[in-house]
Amino acid sequence: MSSRPDLKFSDIAEERGFYKRFLQLPQRSQNTIRLVDKSDYYIVVGDDALFVADQVYHTSSVLKDCKIDPSTLRQFDLQEPLKYVTMSIQIVGNLLKTSLLELGKKIEIYDRNWKLLKTASPGNLEQVDDLIVGSVETNIVLASLKLNFNGTAASNYCTIGVSFVDNTNYRIGLFDLLDNEVFSNLESCLIQLGIKECLIPDLRDNPSMANDLKKILSVIDRCSCVASFVKPSDFNGKDVEADLAKLCGDELSLSVSKFSANCLGACSVLLNYLNIMNNEANVGNFEVVDHSLSQFVKLDASAIKALNVFPTGSQGNTALLSVGSPQKCSSLFQLLNRCKTNSGVRLLNEWLKQPLTDIDQITKRHDLVEFFMDQLELRSSLQEECLPSVPDIRRLTKKLQKNGNLEDVLKIYQFAQMVPVISDLLKQKTEEVDSNDLMILVKEVLLDPMLENANPLEKLKELVETTVDLEAYEETNEFMIKVEFNEQLSIIRTHLDELKDAIRTIHLDTADDLGFDPEKKLKLENHHLHGWCMRLTRNDAKALRQHKKYIELSTVKAGIFFSTKELKNIAEETSELQKKYEQQQASLVKEIVSITLSYTPVLEKLSVVTAQLDILCSFAQVSSYAPIPYVRPKMYPLNDQNRTTELIASRHPIVEMQDDVTFISNDVKLVQGDSEFIVITGPNMGGKSTYIRQIGVICLMAQIGCFVPCDEAKIAAVDAILCRVGAGDSQLKGVSTFMMEMLETASILKNATHNSLVIVDELGRGTSTYDGFGLAWSISEHIATNINCFTLFATHFHELTTLADKLDNVSNMHVVAHIEDNGSHNSDDITLLYKVEAGSSDQSFGIHVAEVVQFPSKIVNMAKRKAAELEDLKKDNDSLKKAKLSPEDIVLGTESLKKSLKVWCKELKKNNLIDRLDDPSVQEECVDKLKQQIDNLAREEDTTSLFVDWVRDTLL
Repeated sequence: MSSRPDLKFSDIAEERGFYKRFLQLPQRSQNTIRLVDKSDYYIVVGDDALFVADQVYHTSSVLKDCKIDPSTLRQFDLQEPLKYVTMSIQIVGNLLKTSLLELGKKIEIYDRNWKLLKTASPGNLEQVDDLIVGSVETNIVLASLKLNFNGTAASNYCTIGVSFVDNTNYRIGLFDLLDNEVFSNLESCLIQLGIKECLIPDLRDNPSMANDLKKILSVIDRCSCVASFVKPSDFNGKDVEADLAKLCGDELSLSVSKFSANCLGACSVLLNYLNIMNNEANVGNFEVVDHSLSQFVKLDASAIKALNVFPTGSQGNTALLSVGSPQKCSSLFQLLNRCKTNSGVRLLNEWLKQPLTDIDQITKRHDLVEFFMDQLELRSSLQEECLPSVPDIRRLTKKLQKNGNLEDVLKIYQFAQMVPVISDLLKQKTEEVDSNDLMILVKEVLLDPMLENANPLEKLKELVETTVDLEAYEETNEFMIKVEFNEQLSIIRTHLDELKDAIRTIHLDTADDLGFDPEKKLKLENHHLHGWCMRLTRNDAKALRQHKKYIELSTVKAGIFFSTKELKNIAEETSELQKKYEQQQASLVKEIVSITLSYTPVLEKLSVVTAQLDILCSFAQVSSYAPIPYVRPKMYPLNDQNRTTELIASRHPIVEMQDDVTFISNDVKLVQGDSEFIVITGPNMGGKSTYIRQIGVICLMAQIGCFVPCDEAKIAAVDAILCRVGAGDSQLKGVSTFMMEMLETASILKNATHNSLVIVDELGRGTSTYDGFGLAWSISEHIATNINCFTLFATHFHELTTLADKLDNVSNMHVVAHIEDNGSHNSDDITLLYKVEAGSSDQSFGIHVAEVVQFPSKIVNMAKRKAAELEDLKKDNDSLKKAKLSPEDIVLGTESLKKSLKVWCKELKKNNLIDRLDDPSVQEECVDKLKQQIDNLAREEDTTSLFVDWVRDTLL
């Protein structure tokens, strides 16, 4: 912790005033962190200090007490002094990235007098983008919602005007969203667009809106998004048409009339929140886009989690992604991420949230992946030599707009040099391809856009080669303008070189004078305070005192800095000339940066093409080098007359990548009207969950354009993948297990269509057995009867398998387990085979699994006894039902039986038989008397004979 900076104030009064002003700040939300910029370090105070100590330093030892006078403590009703923590700029960069993108926090940065300098939120990083460490490998998208509850039917409960801004790709979206009372379309929209923050009208004081607002906030939270409240009056849409026209750069091309007042009102809030119009660099750079949910596969939040699409952080967020793939693969993103560029990583993130529904587009991606799988040499050259050199163009252009320098220009120059290399490789390989259609496709998607946008960069390359000293960069990694490019710069540079020669001469003369080696002992340094001077260690510096011409400047641990009168004069002149040189160079650099920025549209288009190329190579790499190579799926369109999904020897792509796992493959066949609804039963740990999820993962992979882990695959495209899995409480949010089940299931029932894929795992576990089974049955029957979509339903309710007897489109499958009884008591051995076969499982294996994980034998034996008792009780209930007794018969018979049993007990007491029940002969006599009593009951006129028959059969 020694690297942490020390807190500095000029005096105690300043320090106490600093804390007092902090305590006088207006109240903030619990989700906001306040930092103070102290120029070369940062400080956090109070609760924020506790948060930083826990999240960043992971120890409370970094906390220090604030020096607050007792009167201030009493004034603000503080029982003890506040704590503070200091942080270096590097630490703050990591804190911002984690807080904003992983934890969904908001940030406020103040100056030393607590004047607000910058703000940031998960959807708005513009003001702190230069502080965040590393690249942000996901698009930062901010959305705004204007709510209009004008519908009456459940399917048209409300209209939501949606607007979003994607600052990464310079896009502004506007569209209307028709939604139902559970806001399932809003959930799909937030996931498809990858919304980080959502602006909504503050309706918390409106009682009539409280319930709907609560639902909307729940949906936003489920999607790992942050909600920010805005005044409802701000959604007015004033002047938004003119602002949009200005941002798009062409008023004639923007037809605002096609957008509703709802989405225009939402857009105006966004533009004001981001202050987009105040930045001249944004003018003409944006495009307005329309978004339709039907363009892509709908995914609910449960599907993203159940299918392990992204790695999850502490809050389930997925923003902290990186180039390449980590060693441990726990998500589909990590599996497929062999990308070499940051833009490729961002695009992969987007593709996973937006699987395609158009078969033609899916087929094109499959064609291109197959091309790169076949072209091993090309793929290797691209991934190892070309793509790693491609910089993050989006980040570079943003940096150039703020405070760009020659280093950034040179990175873009290197990219401009690499583009022709990539295009030449593609051109050469396409000419070798036999398929004319494939060659045309590669040219259309990759080669032509690359060549078209590479040509304008020739002038940029010429500019850099003319103005920038590339030799100095290659030799000494210095970023300099060529001196011959500017006459004044050349004059200053010549003079500087002369002065540096004089400095070196003085250095060598001093070495001879003092008798020290100029390379090893006597150091020549450019000190940040003294300029050019010399340094000796403290021991060697004794020789200085024998010569009066040497001037000691300062003493530090590393030694003593000293100079001469002549060297001091030269150092001062050098410093002044260096400043003039840098000023002159800065004006030239500014001009070069400005010219480079004019190529932004071309650079952005090339960045998109290289990102696509990066992902396609990544898919080809993963498909080729999987434990068993992936295969190309045969795809069928939506609404196909004979919808069929058939996977032969399918595997879960993430599970099979785990160490020490030999994955057992399984087949699946979903056929419209025949086996479109499959009920899967079997033991815990037997692989039911893995089986149903792998089918969802495979469909998702196929529709983003990747090959799939099967021996053979025929896949009917789906318009939605909807899941209900797991049973976890959200206690901090006040949502129980059962409520989560019902919310997710309601969303499925509202969202699912005939073309959807529904995955349900253990529905009904959050309530009683009878209620759970009733819900599971009715929901299953509704999906199978009314929606008729492909459904995989894993359950422990074995009774649900009888649904197949009632409905032709329902079929049963079970996970195979082998039980071997070796003859000893309670010693059945269970072997889980992880194989899924047709038919239903005829028993539950819960107690066997408890034995496998070595539960105490006493508990296992008790569980077996109780299970047997419940099984006997179930049989009794079944036989009672089979007797076909009416409720009146049962009530009347039960009362009569009670009377008879009381008479029987009295007789046993009278004959002193109760105290001798241990004697087998006495037991037999008691049973005989009970039979006699029941026979007497059967002869009574007011007792139903059917009931007596049932009693005789079941009890005796």
